[in-house]
Amino acid sequence: MIPLDRAIAIVEKQIEGFRPRGEWLPVRRAQGRALLAPARSRLDLPPFDKSAMDGYALAAGDVRDRYRLVRTLAAGEAPLRGRVEPGTAVKVMTGAAVPAGAGVVIPIERTRLEGDEVVVLSRGQDPNICSHGEDVRRGDKVLEAGTTLGPLEVAVLVSCGLERVRVGRRPRIAILATGDEIVDDPARLAAGRIMNSNGPLLAGLARQYGLDVVLERRVGDDARRTLAAIKTALAGADIVVITGGVSVGDHDYVGAALPRAGLKVHFNKVAVKPGRPMTFATRKGKAVFGLPGNPASAFLMFHVFVLRAAARLGGGAWPVREFVMALGFDYKRRSGERSEFVPCRIAPNGRLEKVEFHGSAHLSALTQADGFFFVPAGCVMVGLGQNVLFLPVARAWR
Repeated sequence: MIPLDRAIAIVEKQIEGFRPRGEWLPVRRAQGRALLAPARSRLDLPPFDKSAMDGYALAAGDVRDRYRLVRTLAAGEAPLRGRVEPGTAVKVMTGAAVPAGAGVVIPIERTRLEGDEVVVLSRGQDPNICSHGEDVRRGDKVLEAGTTLGPLEVAVLVSCGLERVRVGRRPRIAILATGDEIVDDPARLAAGRIMNSNGPLLAGLARQYGLDVVLERRVGDDARRTLAAIKTALAGADIVVITGGVSVGDHDYVGAALPRAGLKVHFNKVAVKPGRPMTFATRKGKAVFGLPGNPASAFLMFHVFVLRAAARLGGGAWPVREFVMALGFDYKRRSGERSEFVPCRIAPNGRLEKVEFHGSAHLSALTQADGFFFVPAGCVMVGLGQNVLFLPVARAWR
């Protein structure tokens, strides 16, 4: 059994050589993908001097009480030919091109219109003009390589005139749920049988994080079928996730099957709760993760380990954000032998509070959790108000 930080270091070391497969996509279809190269703007932003609000554009340095209104410009209209002359005002709507020579836009609410004259009632400090190129200049780097594109990033790329970007392909993942006790059809439930929740759980997580689920299969406790399923999964996937069968029971066949499938096993037990029977193996740029069969353990280890390889293969960064937050209760445990992740939720006061949790075989508690706080090995108590590391990987952050 190896410490959690050592296991994470091994995974990160082994996936260093993984190379994402790239493709060109229209920007509007690239959400959820990671950029494989920096994105540079093709435009100045804004592309012209524009008004920050509805008002009257006045010539620079032309300070008086009254101005003759000569023109109105709406957003999207062609700019005024020539310059705004002293003593005149051009009415401009928010987003409209400011005439050449203008130094200020006086907001409408600071003026009064008398016939064709604009009377200025007061002036502020802000010129209310967004200057040409003040946000972005053509050629500026607007997003780094490795950035995963969300709606905001897509909007930035579109505004910068980019139509296509090179992004990582969706990593292909195969999911094998092992065990004679699991069934997919409620009609087949009998004494000693349970529903296969791990399959849809992990397939759903994979899709949520942008992976391409190429295989989801239930495999019985049989050495030959386990080996065949692993070989099939490896043939079509970049990542194979196996739940169950990785411990030391009489019917746990995954550990023996991995070397026979040509995989190098790097570890098969981690000092973490939940998640101790955790296996990691690789072969020629592909990763296999053997997760515990208990659903809560599988859920957590998917985030801690599997998503690291998925991010690497997709060209991005590990998507799990970590925060430091204060604990809202005293937490004690009997032993500090292992690191531990404890389900919790965020209370209205901003602290972390308890979630009733009956063990890693039970998923229902996680529907009430916002994530997990981390207790390092060697620590047996975390006191009220003490800062802890919080991983927001449950309901409120989906």
